[in-house]
Amino acid sequence: MLMGGGWNSNEPLYLSGAMSFEPRSIETRIATITLASPGFIEQRYRLGERIDLAGFAENKRARFELAEGMPCVMLSIIPRDMDFDVGVTGVDHFAAERDQDTLRALAVVVKDNMSEMVTKLFFSYFPTVFRTRVFDDEEEARTWLKNQLVEVIKEEA
Repeated sequence: MLMGGGWNSNEPLYLSGAMSFEPRSIETRIATITLASPGFIEQRYRLGERIDLAGFAENKRARFELAEGMPCVMLSIIPRDMDFDVGVTGVDHFAAERDQDTLRALAVVVKDNMSEMVTKLFFSYFPTVFRTRVFDDEEEARTWLKNQLVEVIKEEA
């Protein structure tokens, strides 16, 4: 179950003391990764940077650190005209930790056709064990992810 309130708490995460929650962020070379609320991670890529294998791996380490082993959902926002290293699309970034990954749902927000095509192509080549969707509207993606988090909480209770 997604638990909150401390290591030994039996309080469900969604009921844990929101008053005591403090968002935390990790700056990577290409993005800001934030635990925005319990179980909800935001990954905002910085315009002008290039998504490459090393940057992607650094972001993944930041996500693991913020999740602290707890199940989570992630909102990933890719700005318009983001530069991609083509090598990123040829690697299954979620394969190594399929049995231990904390990620339960991923919403990717894209602002242009190229990012949408690259993202959808990646997920068609490397299907995930968690829920994924690509959006062009951040609020729609955020709403979908919040609903996914509620479902995850129910499923893992």
